[in-house]
Amino acid sequence: MTAARPLRRRSRAWIFWLVALIALAGGGARAFRNRSKTTLRVRTAAVTVGRVRDLVSSVASGRVAARREASIRAEIAGRVLMLHHRRGERVTAGEPLVTYDTGDLRTRVRAAETAVALARAQIAQSEASALVAERNAARARVLSEREAVPRAEAETLAGQAEVAARAVAAARAGELQGSANVQVARDAVARGVVRAPFDAVVVSTHVEEGEVTAPGAPMVVLADTTELHVDVDFDEADLGRIAVGLATETTLDAFLGERFSGTVTEIAPAVTQDLRGNRAVSIRASIPRDARLRVGMSADVDVVVATRDTVLNVPPTAVMGRGTDRAVYLVEGGVVRRRPIDVGITTWEAVEVTRGLRAGDHVVVTLNVEGLADGVAVTERPENGGR
Repeated sequence: MTAARPLRRRSRAWIFWLVALIALAGGGARAFRNRSKTTLRVRTAAVTVGRVRDLVSSVASGRVAARREASIRAEIAGRVLMLHHRRGERVTAGEPLVTYDTGDLRTRVRAAETAVALARAQIAQSEASALVAERNAARARVLSEREAVPRAEAETLAGQAEVAARAVAAARAGELQGSANVQVARDAVARGVVRAPFDAVVVSTHVEEGEVTAPGAPMVVLADTTELHVDVDFDEADLGRIAVGLATETTLDAFLGERFSGTVTEIAPAVTQDLRGNRAVSIRASIPRDARLRVGMSADVDVVVATRDTVLNVPPTAVMGRGTDRAVYLVEGGVVRRRPIDVGITTWEAVEVTRGLRAGDHVVVTLNVEGLADGVAVTERPENGGR
């Protein structure tokens, strides 16, 4: 009887350890299940009532351009004597930009004037010879009629008179040609000083003092920066929605986050086609004066084609789907619910909601959070104080 008691005690000890192991396993499973139900942290925005704008965006970056731009090119061949202005300097209309060494050109003027003087002397000489020849021919003609001189002699003198008259005409033509050469040489001297065609800023220079230029070579680029605008292309499909006078907003790579207001001032009369077959129409948008702006900057333009006030809207990052299948994740009691919605105007600024939400509802804007799905518990992190 005494030997059986230790055996029963050992049996009860194994049962105790078995129960403890089962309890430990159950606790671990519960802990794992609780850990798997950890709430997701998401950013949310409130559904608001406000203004939504319908925007049409340019298909490619445009260019900030000046009211007037000009690339001044050389009209004559010559050596640059003086470059009057450098890049960034302002010039007024008529002010010298480049002066050539015109010594050789002035020599050509004097040579041409000398040729004209010689031609005039030749005219006088040929006129005198023609006068004598005409008189001799007239006298011989009279005497020939009286048979005092042979008819052949009279005809010879008449021919000489004709030749003399032609010599006078040739001398006069030589004078006209010489006078034209004088004017050409004088014009070349006048073009030896290149002047600004309008008030402008020197954008760039392409010559240096002492450099010899050929006709057509670029010299100075000017821009009238008193008024700037943006030239940019829009898709042909949007042409029917764009009109002169509509408001525009321009963004520049140099000033991220800033938007410059303006209007559509001009629409090109023709549609262009690129090498890929894409068709676009160019528009011109005004831009306010700003000392920071530079000619040639890249710019993107949005045209405001419609505006709706006091409508429900959400950030575009909150909307899922496309076409008529649109939805958001609505937060209700710490859980997200997929809510189908109808939308109106849709832009990068906001999406108009016409059905499915109420003002003040909170929707998830971080749709890329891993594990986000209908019925998942979430912790909100409001954007922009509730938006």
